[in-house]
Parts: sequence; C-alpha cells; structure tokens
Amino acid sequence: MAARHRLKLGLVGLAWPIFIEEVTAGLVLAADTWFLSRIGDVAAASVGSLGSVLMLGYFILPQFSTAGTAVASQYMGAGRDEAVVPTWIGNLVISVGLGLVLSVALFCCAPYVGLWLGMTAGEAAYAAEFLGVIAFAFVLVGARGAYASVLASRTLTSWTMSVAVVTNALNIALNALFMSGAFGLPRLGVRGVALASLLAYLVGLLLLVYLVHRRLGVSFRIPRLVPRVRAVLGPILRIGVPAALEPFSWVMQSFVVTVLIIGLGLEAMAANTYMQRLIFLDMAVTWSLTAAGQIVMSHMLGAGRLDAVKRTYWKVLAISAAFAFVNMAAFLAFHDAVLGIFTADAGIKRIGFWLLVISLFTEPIRAANILGGVALKTVGDGRFSLVVGVAFMWGVIPVIVASNALGWGVIGLYAVLLLDETVRAAVNVIRWARGSWVGKAVISAAEGDAPAAALAKLP
Repeated sequence: MAARHRLKLGLVGLAWPIFIEEVTAGLVLAADTWFLSRIGDVAAASVGSLGSVLMLGYFILPQFSTAGTAVASQYMGAGRDEAVVPTWIGNLVISVGLGLVLSVALFCCAPYVGLWLGMTAGEAAYAAEFLGVIAFAFVLVGARGAYASVLASRTLTSWTMSVAVVTNALNIALNALFMSGAFGLPRLGVRGVALASLLAYLVGLLLLVYLVHRRLGVSFRIPRLVPRVRAVLGPILRIGVPAALEPFSWVMQSFVVTVLIIGLGLEAMAANTYMQRLIFLDMAVTWSLTAAGQIVMSHMLGAGRLDAVKRTYWKVLAISAAFAFVNMAAFLAFHDAVLGIFTADAGIKRIGFWLLVISLFTEPIRAANILGGVALKTVGDGRFSLVVGVAFMWGVIPVIVASNALGWGVIGLYAVLLLDETVRAAVNVIRWARGSWVGKAVISAAEGDAPAAALAKLP
C-alpha cells in the first residue's frame, strides 16, 4: 500500500508548483521556437503550424489523464481507499494505449501532414523532419500524465513540479547541444529540437516512476487486478471521455484555422506561431489554478462539502481571468520589444500587434471557459460541457471559413475565435451559477456507487 502523506488542500499551495511546471513547459516551447527561428522564419513557422496536430498528444492525453486525478481524489475524499490504486492503474492503461495509437499514426503520416495542411514542399519538409522524431514522444506523454495524476491526487504537486523543472531544463540544454554541434556531435537542426523533447520526456517519465513506486511506495501488484480495475473504469471514462472529446473538437477547429492561416502566407503563419508562444504565461496561470481547483473540488465533492466546491470555483475564476487581462495588457503596451524577441520583420510585427489587441479580451474569457469545462466535468456534469463545447466549436467552423473567404485574414480569424470563446464561457458560467450540476458527482459520500460496491465484494 502507498506510504501515507498528509493531504494539503490549499488552493495556492497546490497551484504554485503546477504554475512553475506550466511556465517551464512554456519556456521550453518558446526556446524551441527561438532555436528554430535561428534556422529561419520558415522553419519556425512550419513547425509552429503543426500545433493543432501536436495538441492531439500534448493537450488531449494530459486532459484525459486528469480523469484519474479527479476520480481517485473523490474516492479519497469519500474514504474509499480500496478503489484508489485500481483507478491509477486503469488510468495508466488507457493513457498509454491512446498515446501508442497516436505515436504510430503520426509517425506513419509524418511525410504527408505538412502537405495536407497546405504547406509548400519546403515547409512540409521541415514539418516531416520534426514529426518523424517527435511522434515517438506521445507514448511517453500518456504514461507521464498518468503517473503525474497519481501524485496530483495525493496533492503532491510540488513533486511533479520538481520533475518538470529538471526535464525542461534538460530539454533546453539538449536543444543547445544538438543545434550547436558541441562535443563533436552533428548539427541536427529541426530533428535536434524534436530529439531534445523526446529525450527529456523519457527522463521525466523515469523520474515520475521512481517517485510513485519508490518514494511514495505505491504498488501496482494488487490481488484480483483485472476485476478491480474493470470496476473503476466507469467513473474514469465518465470524466475522461468528455475531458478528451471537448479538447479534440477544439483541436479540429484549430486544424481548420491552421490550414487557413497557412494559406494566408508566411507573415500570418509566423505571427500566429509567435502569438501562441506569448500567451503561455496567462495560460500557465489558468491551467495551474484550474488543475489545483480540480484537485480541491474533487476531494471536497467526495466528502460532500458542496459549499467549498462552489467557493473554489469562483476564486479560481476571479484570479485567472484578472491575471490574463493584466498579462496581455503588459504585452500590448510593449508589443514592439516583445515581438522583437522572435522576429525583426515589420509585417509580422504589424499583424502580431492586432492579434495582441484581440487577445487582450480573448484570454480572460478563455480562462473562464477552461475552468468552466474542467469544473463541470469534475462534478459529473461533463455531458453538458461536452455538448456545448462540441456544438459551438464545430458550429463556428463555417463562420471561420466565411471570414477567410471575405478576406478578413488572420486578424478576422482571431476575432471569430473570440466570439466562440465568449459564448461558450457564458453558457458554462451560467450553468455553474444555477447549480444544475449538483447531484451529478461520479462518487458520492452519502450514497453507495456501483464501482465501490463491486470492489467491496472482491477478496
């Protein structure tokens, strides 16, 4: 059985390690873009335009693994320890399986993805070089997310932070090594940036495995393993499927946007790539507070403390939205210097300025939207969040295409995405405020549930 650690459910105490983890990950992406920009704007823009494809692994797999965090935390809050380890194991099996499928698919399709997106032959060549290496990372991403969820559900976010800092620092160091050709190594160019990420993910996974099994003392060798895991798959999938399908719809929407932006030329591609790197700080705050809030809300929900669940939601919303606005306002005020980190091209900077103007409003609203979706899934109201997300994200695609056909350019695309984020955020916030989610939890402190009852019958 796992070693006992005191659970710490303070929002800030849980959020700041996740924030450091998110910031270092964002710095790695910014560093990757900077290294690629040394090769040229074409290389940086081409690899950067793969974002919608890479998000299938970098975004959706971790989102699914948070289902294990939520379910295990609710079992802990309800005092049902017998279901915790099976939940962790089930989460690992599903996450690794999904990661393996994605790795194989991306590796096989690597030579063609850039062309499917509408890139020129030269741009697609850079994309193929990168994908041919980074595809193997997604098995590691799935396993890493599942192991991180074990620590998160035990409120040990500082442990995952330490792993992230070490591995992300290693990523940047390996980038510099592979790009410079130090110690007699060949200069690997785009492949070197991808290889640095792959090796860093492998080291990060090994560190997490050590922390979970050696430091925390978690053993996956339990009696009647298969039936115990099968008994908890229902709650995992009830949270995990909506948690994955809604981001999948967002990725598909982003795919369409990416294709349209590529069609607008190098300036639009580069401006969009650099813009995505600039929003990482407020996204780090939003995701760290949301992830911490999910842990707190899950434990409180399992214990039947609905007032604490509600207070946590509004606290996270206020802090994350306010920070996003202030952060984007600062970038806008110093836009020339900020964009100058990546490029000296006046055309790219001009487009980047207007994207910053729109993002001043988009990012606070996106913060509310991210929290709304995660919170509703956590409390068992994932079906509503999923229907809203899928309906609006797919429904707005014709509007996006129409705006492009009217010649609105990348700035018009960003304006349409602002409208989409605003409507979805408003619907989710209203749903939460009305309390329609009460009584939908996958685990109840007051009532028995089928998985727990099934586990209780096992020897």
